[in-house]
Amino acid sequence: MVRQLSILILSGLLNSAALYGVDYDGEKSTLTEIPYAMCVIPPQISEAKAQGINVVNTKKAKSLYDQNALFFDAREKRHYAQEHIKGAYPVYFDQSKAQYVALQLPTDKKQPLVFYCYGESCANSYEAALSVRKQGYKNVYWLLNGYAKWKTGGYPVQSVQKTK
Repeated sequence: MVRQLSILILSGLLNSAALYGVDYDGEKSTLTEIPYAMCVIPPQISEAKAQGINVVNTKKAKSLYDQNALFFDAREKRHYAQEHIKGAYPVYFDQSKAQYVALQLPTDKKQPLVFYCYGESCANSYEAALSVRKQGYKNVYWLLNGYAKWKTGGYPVQSVQKTK
């Protein structure tokens, strides 16, 4: 039953996804694009805690923001460019290393760092937080609720056009 449900969900995702194909000298390469509304395997809070990542809600993240924690946005570049938490830095995915990279990391490994993306079902911010945790940073936070909850909470955001 579980297997049939998994297959049904996966086939639904694939049917709703855009497929692109490229032929390289007889070898076919395809790319499947799945919308961010759902992560196939969402990160687990218990796993994050076991890795030394502090899982926080929006209220705690705002408290960290007020204490000058550094924020990192792991959403797509175009969404970061449109609007992000005020003062947040973008996180990039380095395909050569198959990991998320935060370029503006501080030298102080005790500086609080908060990572966010689209919300609980998005693994980008968790993966980025895990990456810096493995680099020896001690105070790493994962904002579970994501950018949308931050914005609807009326907390500071910044856009290309203007600062709110």
